[in-house]
Amino acid sequence: MKATQQGARTRPVVLFLCTLLIAGPILARALTGTGTLDSDVWFLLATGREIARNGIPHVNPFSIWSGQGIVVQQWLHDLWLWAWYTAGGYTAVAVSPCVPAGLLFWQLARLMDDAAGGRLSAPALAFLLAVPTVCICMYISVRPTVWTALLCTVTARTMLRYLNGGERRVLLWLPAVAAAGVNLQAAQWPLLAACAAAFALPRPHEIADADARRAWSARALPICAAVAGMCAASLLNPYGADGSLYVLKSLGEAGYGGAIIEMQPLWVSLGPLFAVPVAAMALGPAALRSRSGAKVPAGTWAMLLAGLVAGTLSSRCMWIAGLFCGLACVPGIAGALGEPIARPRRAAAAAGAALALITALSGLSVSLAPQAHGAGGVLEVTESEMSPIFSAIYEAGAEALVFSSDVSVYNQLEWEGFKVPCDMRPEIWGERIAGAGSKSAYREIVDVLQGSTSLKESTEQWGWDLFLVRDEEADALRSGGAVEQVAAGGGYILFRPAEGGE
Repeated sequence: MKATQQGARTRPVVLFLCTLLIAGPILARALTGTGTLDSDVWFLLATGREIARNGIPHVNPFSIWSGQGIVVQQWLHDLWLWAWYTAGGYTAVAVSPCVPAGLLFWQLARLMDDAAGGRLSAPALAFLLAVPTVCICMYISVRPTVWTALLCTVTARTMLRYLNGGERRVLLWLPAVAAAGVNLQAAQWPLLAACAAAFALPRPHEIADADARRAWSARALPICAAVAGMCAASLLNPYGADGSLYVLKSLGEAGYGGAIIEMQPLWVSLGPLFAVPVAAMALGPAALRSRSGAKVPAGTWAMLLAGLVAGTLSSRCMWIAGLFCGLACVPGIAGALGEPIARPRRAAAAAGAALALITALSGLSVSLAPQAHGAGGVLEVTESEMSPIFSAIYEAGAEALVFSSDVSVYNQLEWEGFKVPCDMRPEIWGERIAGAGSKSAYREIVDVLQGSTSLKESTEQWGWDLFLVRDEEADALRSGGAVEQVAAGGGYILFRPAEGGE
């Protein structure tokens, strides 16, 4: 009866938190600007449109060079976005992340409650949801990462149910989770298998004691079988082994030159301050565990460590650490803020203060995001503003090679129906995915932007027909060579080589 009453008390809190921390900020961003839309939306919508009209592509429909292979690793998510676009335009696309985000935090709440054995009070649940929210909120956009976070949460919840109840049937969900993951975001489906496999790890005492070792073996073997099933299920995608092994085929290409900010190490984006969140997420759960003496599954510690390493090396992965940091804190917080509560008002005030801080930080990041430009990824330029440039490129001909100092613009050109020499997914254009003899100007453009290659040298090699640069870069281009302006709009200027110029 008590557990039932506790569940009844926590449900309104969960709904309130989902609305306040997720749906509220996302809807605010959608209604006041394009916060959930970034430069990726052009490519995602373009591929969704291509799939809806012509089926799943195996030959790159965007490359100016014909015959290059392609693996659309998030094809199902792209089709989902295209459905939202056809229903309500860009506003609907901007609001669409509320669906997976709401499901994510509903499952997160269930995960935390499962880990605490139903002993979480409302303030404790609020506090524990706030922990992963810090890391997850900033990555909620039109990208498919939020789906992966949802599936990772479902995987962890499945593993806890198996460990706590010993019922093997729950593991049958894992192949289905892997199949969904590889079709929604193939690059991160191995994370789901790694999460499941981590919970097969033994606790220290199970290694030393023979009886405990046998019990661990009996528990771990079904998990290993389920992970094997996940690997088999990952082949259930339109690209087969290429989709399943996408992450291996894309290693190295996407992070070339550190041009993609989210793939830079955390110490590059935060400086020395990067040690603060890393230390807090590493030492906080350990301190709570030491104080309470509660047991935390070895898989949770393993995934927390993996998330910290991955997030430190590539900041876009820090949400993994946030999720499992919250999970690792559950036993200690459940003891401090669970039922019964010695000082309920003080506990509620502490949890409320934590939520207020998280909400303020989320709101601050939301308000500042639209001020970013270009590399920040926030979508600022509308199609109407760029229409003079699109018209000029169209008049130049379908085979015109366009150099852009903002690589994200190529995504918008793809959406407008132009063939391009590269986009912001360099791994798609690499030989391991596109095939032998594939061509991509991505590395060349990054080299020019970083100064290791001059624009003149690049033009001699690639034969650029047009140069698309930001307004503030136009004077430098004019002074550096014989060019003439063709069109302007949306904060960009389009040039072409002047006749008779060198």
